[in-house]
Amino acid sequence: MNHIRIEICGGIASGKTTFAMLLSRIGFNCIYESFTTNPFWDAFYTDPGSYIFETEISFTLQHYHQVKKQACGGKPIVCDYSFLLDNAYAEIGLQGSQLAAFMTVYEEIKKELPPPTLVVYLQCDPDIELARIHARGRDVEKSITVDFLKSLNDAVSAQIDKDKGHVTILTIDSARNNFVDDEEVKDCMLQMVTDAMKKTVQVSDIFCR
Repeated sequence: MNHIRIEICGGIASGKTTFAMLLSRIGFNCIYESFTTNPFWDAFYTDPGSYIFETEISFTLQHYHQVKKQACGGKPIVCDYSFLLDNAYAEIGLQGSQLAAFMTVYEEIKKELPPPTLVVYLQCDPDIELARIHARGRDVEKSITVDFLKSLNDAVSAQIDKDKGHVTILTIDSARNNFVDDEEVKDCMLQMVTDAMKKTVQVSDIFCR
């Protein structure tokens, strides 16, 4: 079987992990971002300007290692993160030689890993994202502002626009579609992913439900 990988892309609290978990229903092995194991994560939210370079480099390499390791298993995978999102973080936070160094690492990763079979792009209003952030109550996220969320969403949108034509992208409004609690919406989301995948790869029984 060819390597099949879906990446979930979107801003903070746009529903990436929830959507990835949903795809386990149709045979995907979920790979979750292990943010708590990143040694720079807490420091980044305390003082983003001082620790963004090592934070972004380490997250991107962590994602690369996870995908590289899991891709050898043969089972289709879904990541609750995207390399496009990594690039968006770097674009809004890094400058000059640090951005150039990040892009060198990013380009090397692109050489070794095949592109994702599908990117699910979750769009969400920053005010809704901020409300979700407050609701989940992570102490390190208390300093996140709506302006930062808007900047990140804009950067993600720019990355999506750059990759159109190079990778299949499925755009979903995660504010309007309640794929957390509504079973009909969940079924609709799964069907949309199935249809998008059928346009991209030869699909066999991994989509049987």
